[in-house]
Amino acid sequence: MLIGNKNGAQSHFKGIGMRKETYIGRVAELQTRIRKRGLDALLVIKPENVRYVTGLWGYSNRSEYAMPRRLVCAVVPANGDPVLIVPKLEYLFAQRRSWLPDIRYHVEWGSETECFGGLNLLNKVLQEKSLLGKKVAVEKNFISAALHDLLNAELGVSVIEASNGLVEEMRIIKSSEEIDILRISGKMAVQEYFAECAAIRPGVREYEVAMVGRDHAAHESAWHCDHRNCGCSLDHPLAETSQIITSGPRCDMVHALASTRAFEPDDMILLDFCRIPQFQNYRIGFARNVALRNANSTEQDMYRTVLDAYDKAVSVLRPGVAAEVPDLVAREVLDKAGIGETFVHRTGRGVGIEAAELPEIGAGDKLPLQAGMVITIEPSIYLPNFSAHPEDTYLITDDGAELLTRCSRELNVLSR
Repeated sequence: MLIGNKNGAQSHFKGIGMRKETYIGRVAELQTRIRKRGLDALLVIKPENVRYVTGLWGYSNRSEYAMPRRLVCAVVPANGDPVLIVPKLEYLFAQRRSWLPDIRYHVEWGSETECFGGLNLLNKVLQEKSLLGKKVAVEKNFISAALHDLLNAELGVSVIEASNGLVEEMRIIKSSEEIDILRISGKMAVQEYFAECAAIRPGVREYEVAMVGRDHAAHESAWHCDHRNCGCSLDHPLAETSQIITSGPRCDMVHALASTRAFEPDDMILLDFCRIPQFQNYRIGFARNVALRNANSTEQDMYRTVLDAYDKAVSVLRPGVAAEVPDLVAREVLDKAGIGETFVHRTGRGVGIEAAELPEIGAGDKLPLQAGMVITIEPSIYLPNFSAHPEDTYLITDDGAELLTRCSRELNVLSR
């Protein structure tokens, strides 16, 4: 479809993975939330939130894209149409990626005919929307102190308030399209795991196995785009991140990235895929433990205890249960077994556009689970030369939970 924009050009919005109606509904709900907070507008700058509201993603997330020189910002007024502000070098990309009719650009050089700098353009938009002197919210938990000072000094608004999760709270419940994407992503992660298992043997280095998974993820992502009639030249299937892989004495390094360490014949190994972008760049929580030897009796007992804690956490997944409950029941199992001190993180979190979203599956989060939430379950222990970290992603349904990463959680002893 062709969508006009403020500068007179046309965009070719593909709606990749999402229907235009979904975005329209999101903006309407966001505007309702803005009005309920007594605000006149919201400035959306965090890239994940920009994507959620406008459909624009895949541009650079360097810090200068949250500063005046190359500012990307969606202006969402309490009433009326939103505007997407981008630097000129991202303008054509934004036209093709976003559903918004009103996309405007600024330049980073002196020009008599084009607007210089993101803040100048932002001020023009605020003036046009009659927002000068009004209450505007911004993502204070994301932007830098430097940008906050600039906004206060240069924008003609009366009050700049914290957005306090206006968009993030909406992202907790996934749309039907997002659920479809996450189901595919879960299957992709499992296939990447099998590909990596096939590459593991003594002498191979951790990062080499991570590269195998990365390549498999790229091919899987490209295949799904091609076969779901949603691919286009905008999509970039390569995973631009590093995977968590630990082995041997590094097993107690919870979030250590794949290193140059070569696997040894008696190694225990953790393959963790939570940092790998999956289909449409969505994230999944998934991890498994593999081994190049049989576990001894003490290790078997600890692994079984962790699986018991996992089962306890999964057993309480249903609407109405407080988000902290899976963590409380899992931690109780590990504490009773005397190994709780090695469980050094929450039992899970929400996943989606980001690898860590709301809700927190941890102590203190009283938010009731609701159908449409997608969360991880991952009770774990970490010791030198041994770890147990079974991690899966679940969709909360009307009457329970659906597993999105279907794969055996038993310790996978590889014969090499």
